[in-house]
Amino acid sequence: MKLARSACAAFALVLAAATSGASAADAYPTRVVTIVNPFAAGGSLDILLRLMAERMAETLGQSVIVENRPGAGSTIGTAVVARARPDGYTVLATATNIVTAPALGAPVQFDWKKDFAPVTLLGTIAQFVAVPQDSPAKTLQDFVALAKAKPGSYSIGSLGPGSSGNVNGKRLEQAAQIQLVDIPYKGMSETMTALASGQIQVAYGNVPDVLMFQRGGRVRPIAIAMPARSELAPNVPTMTEAGFPTAAAPPWYGVLVPAGTPPEIVAKLQESFAAAMKHPPIAARIREMAITPIASTPDEFRQHLEAEYAMYSKLGKEMGISLK
Repeated sequence: MKLARSACAAFALVLAAATSGASAADAYPTRVVTIVNPFAAGGSLDILLRLMAERMAETLGQSVIVENRPGAGSTIGTAVVARARPDGYTVLATATNIVTAPALGAPVQFDWKKDFAPVTLLGTIAQFVAVPQDSPAKTLQDFVALAKAKPGSYSIGSLGPGSSGNVNGKRLEQAAQIQLVDIPYKGMSETMTALASGQIQVAYGNVPDVLMFQRGGRVRPIAIAMPARSELAPNVPTMTEAGFPTAAAPPWYGVLVPAGTPPEIVAKLQESFAAAMKHPPIAARIREMAITPIASTPDEFRQHLEAEYAMYSKLGKEMGISLK
């Protein structure tokens, strides 16, 4: 009899916990939602997040803020979210290097597969290879010739180990048989400023960031790391047209939450991000930013993360790229 009463009591506790969890998910959110951007303010991701946060606040019924936690190639902000409570109130907006960094052996303080739950793949980003406006290199072939003439004398800016700029830079070095010195920065705006001032000689930069500095007469795009030319700059050739097809892999932006976040909350966040991307003013801005919108499901994003990790792990072995 006592055993039966104990079993019933235990079942009641489990049922109460499940009901409480469901109620919490139904009520979510009841306070401010923070999106952590592990990159510096001013870049394309930062602009996109701030646009979406305003719209998401309307659909979620609570304030949504963006908090920049840059440093160490985005790994500092990423680790902060990995340790956060899995309640949907701390969200990570990230880029390709959440998988490229560990795939290529860079030391990180998180496990992307165990510490996070995917929410949505936001979209892919078109990038230019750019040089300072006063660079003698008018084409990518020109730049390669200059770098070959002075091995190790030319520097490339990136967002740190494992970032798309870092990895694509390594791929360019391998494909063109040149040596570049990688200089890490906290954000794309900072990288473009360094390029414009001549502190670095080349960089992979998001299309809108490069075009903004080009309009100011400070940098010049010499190739685009995409399969096709951009309608925003139709005269800039692709990496394939420039003779280096293996040195281009389009980066992407995505959203994750700490592992253990209730699926119902993950679903609400995915719906809110997807709806914000479809909002006409934001959709128009996304086109201007040369971002191809995707707004995937959590499962689709998980598959994408696994495929990207496998691809970069294989790439690292085949091309001798290591960030250890």
